[in-house]
Amino acid sequence: MKSKIVIPIIITVSIVSLIAWKLIENKQTIDRNAELSLIVNTVVPVTVEKPQYMNLSEKISVNGRIDSENEVVVYSKAKGIVVRKHTKVGDVVSRGTVIAQLENNVIGENLRLSGLDLAKAEKDVERFQNLASIGAVTIRELEDAQIALHSIESRITDLQDQLNNTTIISPTSGVINKDYFEEGTLLSVGSSVVDIVDNKALKMYAGVTEQEVLKLKVGMEAAITTDVYPDNTFIGRIEAISPKSNDRYYYSVELTLNAPKLQPGMFATAIFNIDGNSRNTLVISREAIVGGMKAPHVFVVKEGKAYKVGVQVGISERKYIEITDGISSDDTIIKSGQINLIDGTEISILNL
Repeated sequence: MKSKIVIPIIITVSIVSLIAWKLIENKQTIDRNAELSLIVNTVVPVTVEKPQYMNLSEKISVNGRIDSENEVVVYSKAKGIVVRKHTKVGDVVSRGTVIAQLENNVIGENLRLSGLDLAKAEKDVERFQNLASIGAVTIRELEDAQIALHSIESRITDLQDQLNNTTIISPTSGVINKDYFEEGTLLSVGSSVVDIVDNKALKMYAGVTEQEVLKLKVGMEAAITTDVYPDNTFIGRIEAISPKSNDRYYYSVELTLNAPKLQPGMFATAIFNIDGNSRNTLVISREAIVGGMKAPHVFVVKEGKAYKVGVQVGISERKYIEITDGISSDDTIIKSGQINLIDGTEISILNL
């Protein structure tokens, strides 16, 4: 009886032990493979360069957006239904171009009837003046007739303005960038009708740091480049610099452009050449810098290994950046492959 109970227990314990042994063996195999993987990948391939001396002139490069110098929103001055739409988005308009016509039948009829009232009032005043000259009417009666005439004249002036406002015209020249209505739309006084952009008078707005703003001044020129026209360089001129920074400590710089090819809304880069700051200085490729400009460092090669070294940077020009402290021209700098490096990593140099 006891043997019938003991045998299943022994079998169960044996199976559990076998499973546990197999799991331990598998883990050991995985650990060994991981160690081998680390051993295989400890040598990181990189490319290197030597710092060099170069005549470098200081340039400030900032990105910004091109906008129209003159952008006007046209509002309706009258209330009414649009009976005819004369323009569409993309149309070039001049000052005085008709954009839309609102219904004006009621105003026109009121104006016609007021014209009749005006003729009658003028005759009344003329008659009362003749009667007053012979004492047939009082001065008060003459004044009442004159007041009635002036009231009608004022009403006609108001109705004429209302009638004129039912024809919506462009107050400036430019291109219709957006419209807010169709034929049949009921417009109210103050309703937006169209946006008109002057694409010939352009401006560019960019933000510069507190160090950069001290080197700029109103009237300074900048070379303007865009991805849309990579082979063209346009000229911009600083028109205004904000006296106060924004919440991110950037100062706004406003430039005027003479670039008919460009359009409002395009992304552009302004490059300022700071006069008098050209010098022969130690430089490396910008791509060799790791950690950004707030905490710049490079990896220096020593005895086949990479070592992290902090540097101080100065001016930059295109793909090169000045190094004012941290390395010398005798050092070998890692130019690419830094993403896989830590201090002391063994390297293999690809470009030697």
